[in-house]
Amino acid sequence: MDAKVYLLIAVGLASALAPGCKSAPVPRPVATAPATSALGPVAVAPELSSSTIRQAAALEPVVTLAQQPPASPQPLPPAEPSASGNPASPAEAIHVPPVRVAQPIRLSLEGAVEMSLAQNPDLTALRYAEGVSEGALGVAQTYPFNPSLQVQVLPGSSNPTGEDDTTAHYVLLMQQLQLAHQRRHRTEAAAAALNSVRWTFVMAKLANMAQTQRLYFTALYRQELAELADAMARITGESLAIAERQLAAGAITGADVAIARLEHDAARRQAQLADANYQTAMLDLRRQLGLPLAAPLELAGRLSSSRWLSFSGPVPAWLKFVEVDLAEVHDAPSLARHLAAGRPDVSAAASDFASARANLNLANANRCPDLIIGPYYARDDDSTTLWGLRAHIDLPVVNSGMPLVRQRMAELTQRRGMWEQLLTRATLEAETAIERYERALTLTGTPGPAVGQEPIELQKLEAQFRAGEVDLIRVVAARTSFLRARQAELDNFNELAQAAAGVVATTGLPPQAIVESEP
Repeated sequence: MDAKVYLLIAVGLASALAPGCKSAPVPRPVATAPATSALGPVAVAPELSSSTIRQAAALEPVVTLAQQPPASPQPLPPAEPSASGNPASPAEAIHVPPVRVAQPIRLSLEGAVEMSLAQNPDLTALRYAEGVSEGALGVAQTYPFNPSLQVQVLPGSSNPTGEDDTTAHYVLLMQQLQLAHQRRHRTEAAAAALNSVRWTFVMAKLANMAQTQRLYFTALYRQELAELADAMARITGESLAIAERQLAAGAITGADVAIARLEHDAARRQAQLADANYQTAMLDLRRQLGLPLAAPLELAGRLSSSRWLSFSGPVPAWLKFVEVDLAEVHDAPSLARHLAAGRPDVSAAASDFASARANLNLANANRCPDLIIGPYYARDDDSTTLWGLRAHIDLPVVNSGMPLVRQRMAELTQRRGMWEQLLTRATLEAETAIERYERALTLTGTPGPAVGQEPIELQKLEAQFRAGEVDLIRVVAARTSFLRARQAELDNFNELAQAAAGVVATTGLPPQAIVESEP
């Protein structure tokens, strides 16, 4: 057979056995179909439809340490076409059009949390990290079955009679075999890394929920302070008008009118400052929710009228969100440790520990050299056909793989220490947050009068002032005492609200397990 024929056969075999050398199509970027809410189209991932962080975590499959790695992930959906008909770019996929609303949005705490989870830009960017980790898991699950083909054609020769002889050549087909289950260890490491990415995303949602709760309660607190300051400015204005009429009638002196004017000016300036603080709190809340600054927003409910739930009691409300035996959480430290163990960042640290353990197993497996083996075919100058088997294996004489094993062992020890210390810190944070919340709950007591409603004693005193029976000094002192008492009450509720947000951030419980706001 001519040498050119062997070359053509070798090229054909190489093309048939090496499909990976062909140019692969570039995958299109992933686009999330826009969902429609009361505010217009917003980019919402399917796993974000839950109203609680634990329900959201349950919607995302997570590979536990005791489970086997999951099967190959489902292929990502193709990108939605853009207005021009071409596949959507990554910028178009995550773009959220500006929200335009005509009527004020009445927003509750649950609605604020849902809107923040759907429209927060940081969460939208973090969603794409999971696709990268799923791709890495698919790479780790793929066995490297890529046989290599080697063809060699020796220079032609001729016999003494001048006739051409058979061209010497050989064909070698080799495959690398991994003998120590390296693919299983790579899959375990990739699955643990995917778990860590998913738990990190859940932790980001938890931090977003807690921050939204803080800003929402701060806005409610500033709103009630502004209403109280506005009511006091209105009352002092009425008192100033009464004092001026009494001065004209000669019933009081000019000093009393001066006192009334100073009190009204102070109350008016306090009302302006309280309104400015309230507007600043609303700006911070709009930024957290991803709303434009011009969007009209109205907060539902009141901070002082919310129903705050206690952690103690025969059937606490948080039992609906946590699967736990009450006999195991008989005191606050045990409850804090149980809640901290399920926190997303602690679970992410546990996944990192599992990934380090899988990498250690892979390093140990790589100490066993791979075997390269395959059939061998050759024909020499005498037209003798040879069939055989060729094998190749490395001999670990100098590099036995132990340096890498020692490095992976140190990484495993480091990840275990980080997980244990994070669990200890999370337990202390949860216990401190629960203690702060319970202490603030005892300070609230019975709610006082509504904003703008004065106590009966103060109303009687003002009626006596209008009748000229008491002087203005006593009325001013009574109003100052009422204002301080009302501000102290609102401060107690604000401390309770901020403590509740701290409980959400440190335990992973949803806001519904702590507070029941007005619809």
